Amino acid sequence: MFNVGQIALLGSSITIKYQSMFTAIIWNPDPIITEIGSFALRWYSLLFATGFIISFFILRRLFEEESISLEVLDKMLLYSVVGTILGARVGNCLFYDFEYFSQHPLEILLPFKFSPSFEFTGYRGLASHGAMLGLLVAYWLLSRKTGQSILWFLDKGAIVGGLCLACIRMGNFMNSEIVGAPTDAAWAFIFPRVDDIPRHPVQLYGFVVYLSLFLFMLQYNKRKKGLVKDGHIFGVFLLILGCLRFSMEFIKKHYVLDPDSWLNMAQFLSLPMIILGAILAWVTLNRASDLTN
Repeated sequence: MFNVGQIALLGSSITIKYQSMFTAIIWNPDPIITEIGSFALRWYSLLFATGFIISFFILRRLFEEESISLEVLDKMLLYSVVGTILGARVGNCLFYDFEYFSQHPLEILLPFKFSPSFEFTGYRGLASHGAMLGLLVAYWLLSRKTGQSILWFLDKGAIVGGLCLACIRMGNFMNSEIVGAPTDAAWAFIFPRVDDIPRHPVQLYGFVVYLSLFLFMLQYNKRKKGLVKDGHIFGVFLLILGCLRFSMEFIKKHYVLDPDSWLNMAQFLSLPMIILGAILAWVTLNRASDLTN
C-alpha cells in the first residue's frame, strides 16, 4: 500500500506516493493558466511564445554586432514562427497519424474537427521533425526575399534552436504529453491524463538537454565566428540534435510502428538529420579563403 502526501503547485494538486524507497510524483496540473470568456491562456502557448521572444532578443544582439538590419530580424521572426507551426503541424499529421488525416485533409490546417461532430480542437499535435522541414522552406523563401543565404539564416536559427526546444518540452510537461517509458526510478512521474504507470519524465530530461545544447551552440558560435563557412553552425546543431533525439527515444513511450520494434518513427526521422548534419559540418569546417590556400 502506498502512503500519500500532497502539495499544491500552480493551483493544481500534485501528489507524491511513496512506499519504502520507491517514490512517484503524480503530475496532473491544469494545462490552462486562466480563462477570459472563450479565450484560454495555456502553459504550452505561453512557453512556446517565450522561447521565440527570448530568442529574438538574443539574435538582435548578434545582428547588431554584424551590422545587419533589424528589419531582417523582424522578417526572420515572422517566417520562423509560421514555418515552425505549419511544418510541425503538417509533419505530425503525415508522420504520426497519416491514416486519419489522409481521410480528413482539411483538419491538417484548420483547427476544427468535422466528424463525428463539429468541434474546435486547436492544433493538437506538433512534430519537431516537421518543424525542421518547415523552417527549411521558410528560410529558403526568406533568403530569396532578403538576399542573405539560406545557410546564414539556418546558422542563426541553430544558435537559439535549443532554447526554443527547451521551452516546448516544458510546455509538453505542463500538458502531460510525450511521456516516458515505465520506470521504477526514485524520480518517476505518474501522468493521470495518460495512465497510472510510473514513467520517466522525459519532458524534463529534454528541457535540460536542449537548454544545454543552446548554451553550447551559443559558445560554439562565438569560438567559430569568422573561422567557418555559412552552414557550419547549423550542421553541428543538426548533428547533435539528431543524436540527442535518437538516443532519448529509447526512454520514451512508443507511439508509432510496432511497440516491440527497436526503432520508432522519431528515430527513423532522426537518422537523416545525423547524416546531413555530419556532412554539412564537415564541408563547411573551413572558410572559403582557407580552402583555396
